[in-house]
Amino acid sequence: MSAAKSHVTLSRQWELLNLLPNRGLGKTAAELKSLLDDQGFKVSKRTVERDLNDLSMVFPIVSDESKTAHLWRWMDNKDIQLPGISVAEAMMLQLVEGTLKSILPQVMLQSLNSRFSQAKNKLQALEDSNSNSRLADKIAVVSPALPMLPPATSPVLYEAVQQALSDNKQLSATYTALYDQQQKQYLLNPLGLVQRGHITYLIATVGSYQDVRLFALHRFTLLALTEHPLQSPEGFTLEGYLQSGALQFANGQQIVLQARVNPYLSQLLQEAPLAKDMQLSPEVDGWHHLTATVHDGWQLKWWLLSHGNSIQVLAPTALRLAVINSLQDALAQYQQAETP
Repeated sequence: MSAAKSHVTLSRQWELLNLLPNRGLGKTAAELKSLLDDQGFKVSKRTVERDLNDLSMVFPIVSDESKTAHLWRWMDNKDIQLPGISVAEAMMLQLVEGTLKSILPQVMLQSLNSRFSQAKNKLQALEDSNSNSRLADKIAVVSPALPMLPPATSPVLYEAVQQALSDNKQLSATYTALYDQQQKQYLLNPLGLVQRGHITYLIATVGSYQDVRLFALHRFTLLALTEHPLQSPEGFTLEGYLQSGALQFANGQQIVLQARVNPYLSQLLQEAPLAKDMQLSPEVDGWHHLTATVHDGWQLKWWLLSHGNSIQVLAPTALRLAVINSLQDALAQYQQAETP
């Protein structure tokens, strides 16, 4: 048997072992063949029966021969954990590899690199014998945002945060904020670690203060575990914090956005609404009146500005004025640059 054929056989048999039930009556060879077909292994029922008989000589699998059709399953009281990855898992790993590499720092990917390689090797080895393995080259994930390389972040920072989160301990930190570029020392209560796009954020409070803040992990120059116990705000949960819109750089409040949107943007919003209560009402000039309850913050403003002359904010007044001022400032900069 050639090396390539042997690899295909082993992959098929490994998949077959994963398909066997560990409780209940079991599955027939015909049922297992159908499941293998779904996984991209196109083989005959006779081949499946031969595989099962071969595998039963090595693994604790049995066939109930008292039934009209033999039912195959794992033996009772056997806790089987098979190493490796299935074809479906290999496809998913290859599919997300490009996306993860564009948003996660290399230090966070190191533990996954071996799995990515394993997935790629498995799909390449099965390329000529498994129809599903060919899908990996025909499916891709592309970020809708402008691609940006993640900032360099020391592995030591990740290790300190993970240890503090695990042990419920405070962190001694040296941090340089983007807005003032001043290096400052903090005693932090780490509450969570969140990946947002290409930036990793530490969610924490400072000392005995209760207000929850965001710290970009790459802006730390020092993070050291202390023996001081964590002081968490009462009732804080990471899920609740995220639902408040904090990672949209919102102020925790919601507003009812009202705006006019052009036909193109209106079509986009019908396909992917801003909110569950969003409404679009057609106007006589082809534009639509938009109403939606959204989180108020930087993320909203960035989105509005990114659509330029495709949207006109009507309310709230403060948001409308903020957008007008930003557009006027941008225009003034261009006009100034063109002045001889």
